[in-house]
Amino acid sequence: MSFTSDRWINLKPQGANLEVEDFLSMRFANISALLHRNVTKQYLAQHDIGLPEWRVITMLVRYGSVTTRELRQASGMDKGQMSRALRELEKRKLLERDADATHELRQVLRISAAGNALYRRIMPDARKSQAALLGHLTLAERKALDSALRKLKALAEEAPANEAERKRPARKNGSRKP
Repeated sequence: MSFTSDRWINLKPQGANLEVEDFLSMRFANISALLHRNVTKQYLAQHDIGLPEWRVITMLVRYGSVTTRELRQASGMDKGQMSRALRELEKRKLLERDADATHELRQVLRISAAGNALYRRIMPDARKSQAALLGHLTLAERKALDSALRKLKALAEEAPANEAERKRPARKNGSRKP
């Protein structure tokens, strides 16, 4: 199975000519897996850290002290993946948790000194790998890719999160859960 750009160029009404491998979500998932396996995993393995944990570390460095919910929203990770990554980072003393003064059940997360040191060791390799990939594209290709990704992200953010959920009638108590 391989993608044929001809089906995108000659797009038929309602995507009638598209095969599963032509779907944006499939192409993004495939390239994401390839980049992780062949690029990202290489430099993370040298530092004995997985991709979910690395994503959390980078978010904590970028955003500072945040709640778990804020971190999950910023990273796009699901609850289970986030929970496992946080447990691993806490076990390795790469992050710290504090009670949130404004909410008794909420916790605030922040990068520890050890987590910050690990970030500083990994980031040069990460930047070098990403720059090498981008360097294979011309300036015009990088601009077009950036523009297309921004547009697709905006469209995805505007789309209903779950079409079936939106169409399902609410129960008497206002809940949509079965």
